[in-house]
Amino acid sequence: MSHSKTVKTKERILQLSLQLFNERGERSVTTNHIAAELNMSPGNLYYHFRNKNEIIKELMEQYQGETLEMLALPDDRPLDANDKIRYFQVLSSQLWAYRFLHRDVYHLVENNEDFRKMYPRFAGQVMQQGQKIYKAFVNAGLMEMTDSEIEALIINLWIVLTNWTNFLYMSGHITDSNHLEEKWVWQALRQMVFLEGAYLRGESRQTYEHLLETLGPSELFESLSSSKKHDAG
Repeated sequence: MSHSKTVKTKERILQLSLQLFNERGERSVTTNHIAAELNMSPGNLYYHFRNKNEIIKELMEQYQGETLEMLALPDDRPLDANDKIRYFQVLSSQLWAYRFLHRDVYHLVENNEDFRKMYPRFAGQVMQQGQKIYKAFVNAGLMEMTDSEIEALIINLWIVLTNWTNFLYMSGHITDSNHLEEKWVWQALRQMVFLEGAYLRGESRQTYEHLLETLGPSELFESLSSSKKHDAG
């Protein structure tokens, strides 16, 4: 098999695996399912990946590389208020594109040794990059924060981002944790934007208010309140 054809086949396996893991949940998908969807023999799939954990490892590496690249600071200019929106959109889009990694994180940590090592390392890299980003916003006069406030905000943002689908499942907004509508991911963006609102200054304050208008009102609190009233009735 030629090198170019091998690479193309690996990419097809990864793309289809990501789609199935997102749609059905990682635990419900086997290598046989993946091979069948691709109309290839299991043996052909095993030529590229020895098992499902190897596929997950490569998807995690892909997610990690893409996310860190998207969170890089610009080399040729200081940060501006539009960068703030871009960074939040990157995180929300990546959460949607690789949602199975966060939705199934506890199972993956327990059952996948490579993932167990990679996930905390990736979390640390994202937080370190987040620290650089927020310090750059402070230096640009777009935010006013102490180092301790930056660290606390980054941890809170990470908690919201990585636990969002579990929150939606436990609060009844999705009845099956494998079926997540994209609108709920953008509600996560809304929550993250609110977390940093108190620290915004200058141009970023106007950008913040415009972004909230664009995102619209939250459906979460109202639906939870309505559910509580209905149960009481």
